[in-house]
Parts: sequence; C-alpha cells; structure tokens
Amino acid sequence: MTNTSTASPPVLARALIAGSGIMSFANSVTVPFLAVFLRRELGLQPGMIGFIIGSSVFFSIFAGFVAGALSDLFGRTRLLLTSLLGVIGSFVGLYFSHGVLAVFVFNATTALSASSFGPVGKALLSDLVPPGRRVKWFSYQYMTTNMGYAVGPVAGAAIGLAGDRSAFLVGALGYGVYLLGLGGVLLLTSSSASVGEPGRTATGEGQTQLFGSVLKGLAQSARVVAADARLLFLILAGLLLEAVHGRVSSLLAQHLSGGFADGTAILGYVLTTNAVTVVVLQLFVSRFMDRRNPVTSIVVGGLLTVLGMAGFAFAENVWHFVAAMVVFSLGEILIYPAEFAIIDRIAPEDRRGSYFGAQTFAQLGVFIGPYTGGLLLAAYGGTTMFLGVGSFALASVVIYLLVGRRVSGLAGPAPEHSAQRPKEEHADDTA
Repeated sequence: MTNTSTASPPVLARALIAGSGIMSFANSVTVPFLAVFLRRELGLQPGMIGFIIGSSVFFSIFAGFVAGALSDLFGRTRLLLTSLLGVIGSFVGLYFSHGVLAVFVFNATTALSASSFGPVGKALLSDLVPPGRRVKWFSYQYMTTNMGYAVGPVAGAAIGLAGDRSAFLVGALGYGVYLLGLGGVLLLTSSSASVGEPGRTATGEGQTQLFGSVLKGLAQSARVVAADARLLFLILAGLLLEAVHGRVSSLLAQHLSGGFADGTAILGYVLTTNAVTVVVLQLFVSRFMDRRNPVTSIVVGGLLTVLGMAGFAFAENVWHFVAAMVVFSLGEILIYPAEFAIIDRIAPEDRRGSYFGAQTFAQLGVFIGPYTGGLLLAAYGGTTMFLGVGSFALASVVIYLLVGRRVSGLAGPAPEHSAQRPKEEHADDTA
C-alpha cells in the first residue's frame, strides 16, 4: 500500500476509531432485537427466526475475505464507502420488509456489507499507523466498538426501539452520519496523500477484461493465503477462541434460565459487567500489551478465559458470576487486539487485506461454541458445558505457543516506525 504522509494518517485513523463506535451503536439498536422484530412484526416461528439470524455468519465470512482481497487490488477507501452504502440500503430495506424472503435478503446484504467493512478497515488502520503503535490503535478500536455496544441496546430499549421497525431507520441514520464524516475526512486528506490506494495493480489487462482480472486477483489471493501454514493455524486458534467468546451470553442464558430462580437478573448484571470491564480497563490493559509480544498477550488472555469459564462452571450466586465475568473480560481485552496485531505482522504488505479477510473464517466458532455448549448442557449440565467449551481456549493457547515460536517477528514488540515484511516477488510496489 502507498505510504501516507505524517499529517494525514492520524486524522483518518481517528475517523476509523470513532466510526467503530458509531457503527456498533447503530448495529446494537437493531441486530440484538432482530429476533423480537421477526416474532412481533412478522409472526415467524423460532426455527425460521434462528435460520435467518444464524445464516448471516456465513455471509459475513464470505464477504470478509472477498472484500479484504479486493481492497488489496483496488484500494481500501472505495470498499469502505461502498460497504457503508450497502448497510444503509439494507437497513432501509428491512424497514420496508413485510415478508420472509425480503427480510432474509436484506439481513444477508446487511451481513455482507457490514462484514466487508471490518477487515478492510483494519487493513487501512494498519496501513496508516506505525508498526510499534498498531496494538494500541487496535485496542482503541476495540474499546470504541464495545462502548457502542454497551450504550446502544440500553438506549434503544429506553426510547422504545427494541424490536420496533423504526430501529432500522435509526441504524441507517447512524451509518449515514459516519458515511458523511468518513467521506469528508477522505476529501481533506486526499490532497496530501493517496490514502488507501493500492500499491500495485491487479493485472495489465484493459477495462474490458476487468471482471476476469478480479477473478484472477481473488484466486491469487486465495492461493497465497491457503499456502501460508502459519495463517491457517492462527485462524484455527482464533476459531477456538471465538467459540468461547463469540456467544458466551447464550451459554450463560441457557444455564441461568434453567437452574436459577433469578437467572434473568443475574444475566443482566453479568453482561453489564462485561461491557463495563472492557470499556474501563481497555486503556490500562493496552499499556501492558503495547510493548510486548502479542503471543504473550493472547496466552495470558486465553488462560484468563479458561479461569473465567471455570468460574462460571462453579458459580453459585450473582457475585460469583460477576467475578468470573471480570476475569473472562480481562482475557477478552488481551486477546482481540493482539490477534489483529499478529495477523498484521505475518501479512505481506501487498496482501494485508486478504490476510485480515481470511481471519473472518474464525467466525465459524460463533456457531461451534453454542452448538457444542448446548449438547454438553443437555447431556451433562452447566458445569460440564462451561468446562468443555472453556477447553477450546486452552487448545488455542497451545496452538499460539507452538506457532508463535516459529513465526519470525513475533518474538518481541514491533519496531516503532518500520517493519520487515515478506513480499511477493512479483509485486510491483510503488510506495
């Protein structure tokens, strides 16, 4: 990717960080209540509701990789703006939807558009920020995302948007505000730097063969990604962690609703604890992570995750669950920014978007964790469920320890201003 000037990156990087909070707020007033909307407005049965909501993860995985690879070919900013437009159009479409097919289609396009933004935004943030500061900026992004999710559901419920059709218009408005803001920042910075433009062209073919060039570029990105054993093992490790963190709320909900008289109240306290812990402690924890090996951060975070799950397994009252969630949340804070930092370090500079996009395959854990947990809960009870699913995190720690020793550049903190990256021999870098 083309280097940016020293003046422009902070502005655009801050816009990406702020946008993470705006988008998560817009998502959290709509997506958590989608099941309520489908039941109340359309009268759908639980099986159909589960199918519509659950299918979005597969659209997200597909969109994440394709968008990341395309951003390597054609630049980041076009993909970001297009994905924001896609989410806005999808939310408006959901507002006007009155049938199952329309809801399925617009829910799918929402997942496609929103998931296109994620890896491309991370790749652009990595382009803009010096290597030694990327963990900190990924931490900022993670913090603002959680701030949006902490405030959004409460605000949505307080003003009567929970499950209401008008929530989609509020979500579209939030994305629209960010689209205008990001577009304005890009206009201001474009005069001083080619921000987010590709450092090489896809092929030398003309516009008449653009479609073929895109397919060839995607196929080439897929081959590069598939040939990197380090990345594949890291995706597997990320999947195992996602199986624990991705839907821990559903595991808690099933356990608490079945075995505790005040289970709903406990669940509310525990989920609030998670949001508050992440928002309050993120900056402090990022200082610990900033100058350390990201593998160390993930290993410590993974062990804290296991301890947190063990705490849930043996908790007997609300304070036990709250204490376990604090430990679990500390592990979460350590893990997520460090995962992105590791992908950034192993990615060739001209394939950074593809690598971040490939990381979205770890979202399969969002399905594996709750499914496995449900089976264990039905057969053996809540204690076995939490310990069994928590063992995924322990397996992930082992993978990170094994892979981390064999990956050049992961032995310590990244240099502050430069980094040695592997590059494709055929790449025509113009930076």
